[in-house]
Amino acid sequence: MYTIKCMNTLTIVLIGIGSIIATVIIINVLTISTARKKTVSQVEILADELDRQRKDNAHLKQELKRITSMDNIFFASVLRLTSRLKTEDIAKEITGLVANFLDTREVAVLLSDVAEKRLTIVDQRGLNEDWIPKLVYEIQDKERQGKIGLCFEKKLPIGHREFAVAGIREPYEVFYPDICYPLFFQNKKFGVIAITRKEELDVRERSLLGVVSAIAGVAFNNTRSFEDITYTAHTDPLTKLYNIGYFRGRLEEELNRARRFRHTLSVAIIDLDNFKTYNDTYGHQTGDRLLIQLAQIFTKHFDKTDTIARYGGDEFIVMCPETKKQEAARVVGNLLRDLGMYDFIGGQKEVKVTFSAGVSSYPEDGTGVAELIKSADNALYEAKGAGRNTVCVYHRQIEKI
Repeated sequence: MYTIKCMNTLTIVLIGIGSIIATVIIINVLTISTARKKTVSQVEILADELDRQRKDNAHLKQELKRITSMDNIFFASVLRLTSRLKTEDIAKEITGLVANFLDTREVAVLLSDVAEKRLTIVDQRGLNEDWIPKLVYEIQDKERQGKIGLCFEKKLPIGHREFAVAGIREPYEVFYPDICYPLFFQNKKFGVIAITRKEELDVRERSLLGVVSAIAGVAFNNTRSFEDITYTAHTDPLTKLYNIGYFRGRLEEELNRARRFRHTLSVAIIDLDNFKTYNDTYGHQTGDRLLIQLAQIFTKHFDKTDTIARYGGDEFIVMCPETKKQEAARVVGNLLRDLGMYDFIGGQKEVKVTFSAGVSSYPEDGTGVAELIKSADNALYEAKGAGRNTVCVYHRQIEKI
């Protein structure tokens, strides 16, 4: 009996141990299985994350490529902007550039007058053409200054926030710009870029607009400098009329056009009578003032299509495109007659001024610049010999009119 009991006890112990071992094995198997599942799950998650990042990177790469392409186009446009030498061309480049890259509803480029008193639109996109002449911003008038005038005055970007602080209002309901950027270079102010759009500009867009306004300021400064240099090179410093060098170039251009379209063209040389005596009597400064006055009178008398230049000391030369010789002589004769109505002051004395003139015409009196001028000069010589204060036209035999 004792032996049987011992065996039963041993059996129970062995069964217990077996159960424990089996439980441990099952737990280990379950743990390993769970760990494997967990590992597989983590691998899948990692793979998904890597795939997502790969897609994101591809998208970012594509976006970077797009931005780089846009930036290249943008900077190409900016470089084109700097190559323009006319204010109107620069303004057109600005409006096109800003409208394309900033998705604007309206954009306008306004430039100031010489006195910096008012700003007017030179180029625009999105505005009603009928409004353009009416949109004039007075820089020194708070009632008609608006964001645009304030931006020009302060040389700072002006948006709704800055405008509200200033405590002034927009003068025109038809154009209410969201933001304005000044166009200036150092201490020289040129104008303003004004835009409206649906959304506010982000940081990058503000930077782009800042770059455009800065480069445009340089372009306008270069243009003004170029115009100043060109003006100085082409004009007589005393009378502000064109000089003979510029006149010859213009005459050559008009002669080419006259040949192409079979037009006539006339040249007149005007020489003041007894100018040396006037200078000797009243002094060279008074003589210079007389030349300046005469230049102003001549400019008002001839058409805008005519070109007037100072030929020499007291000589002037005029080109009249598409004008026959007799008609040009009549115009110059009217000028001589009208000049008799002026009283010029020589010292304390009023004096009358007269001139002699010779007129030639293309093609009968010459086909080139030198030949036409020589023919007009020969006619002038005849007018001087005929007693001055007269106009002669050139023929094979000079005729007095």
